[in-house]
Amino acid sequence: MEFFKELFTTKGATNPENVLVGIEESITEEENSKLLSPFREEEIWRALKGMGPTKAPDQTDSQHCSFKKINTTDIVLIPKVSQPSTLVNFRPISLCSVIYKIIAKSIANILQEVIGNCIDEVQSDFVPGRLISDNVLLAYEILHTFRQKRTGKKGYMAVKLDMSKAYDRVEWDFVKEVMLKMGFARKWVDLIMKCITTASYTVITNGRRGNCFQPTGGLRQGDPLSPFLFLICSEGLSALMRIAKKKGQIRGAKASRRGPEISHLLFADDCILFN
Repeated sequence: MEFFKELFTTKGATNPENVLVGIEESITEEENSKLLSPFREEEIWRALKGMGPTKAPDQTDSQHCSFKKINTTDIVLIPKVSQPSTLVNFRPISLCSVIYKIIAKSIANILQEVIGNCIDEVQSDFVPGRLISDNVLLAYEILHTFRQKRTGKKGYMAVKLDMSKAYDRVEWDFVKEVMLKMGFARKWVDLIMKCITTASYTVITNGRRGNCFQPTGGLRQGDPLSPFLFLICSEGLSALMRIAKKKGQIRGAKASRRGPEISHLLFADDCILFN
C-alpha cells in the first residue's frame, strides 16, 4: 500500500504557462452544448453493454452510496515479467466499480466524439478515425529516408522516448488547465475532475483487500476516461514541439522531398522525435 500511495501522490506540477501558450482553443460552443446535454437512457445502456463482464468488481448496496463510495478502486497486480521480484515488475490494473464504470464510460463515449478536434494529428492512438499503424508506417518511411541519405553536411536524428509510469504520474491540475485552455466548458471540466479526484484505492494481495487510501495524482489504468485524459495531457508535449519548431529550434524530418516536416510522432505514451 505504501508503494502505491507514494506512486499516486502528486509531486507538484511546474508552472504550465509555457505549455499552455502553445495550446489553442478548439472546442466550440456547439460541442460544449452537446457535451453538457442530459444523458439519455440509450447512452447509459450503450455504456453498460460495452463493458466487459469481468472488468469490474460487484458493488453491493450502491443505491444509497455517495459518489465517493462508488468510486472506490481495487488495484490488481499483473506481473510484467516471468519472475517478478519487486513491485516495479507488476502492472497495476484498476478495477473500478460497476456503477462508476457506467458513469465514466457514458462520459467517455461522448468525449470521444470531440477528442479528435483538440488532439494533434501526430497522435494516432485512442482517437476515432485514426490508426496507430499509420504512425508506424510513417516512422518507417522517415527512418528509411535517413538510411538513404548520402549527401549534405547536416545529419538527421531520431530519438525514441518511453514515458515511464506515464499514467501514474499525470498531475490533475495540469489536465484541468489544459482542458480549460482547449475551450471545454468549466462545468464539463468539473465533472471530469470529480471522476478522477474522488477515487480511492485498495490493493489486492493474496486475494484480500488492504487498507483504503486516497491518491492526489495519477490516472487509473482501467478507467474508461484515462486514455482520453492522457491524450489531453500529452498534448502539452505537442504544444512544446510546435513552439520549438516555430522558433526554428528544431526542423523535423520529411518522408519525401515535397512532404511536410514532421517533428514527432506519438503512440499513446511512446514518442519518436525527429530533427
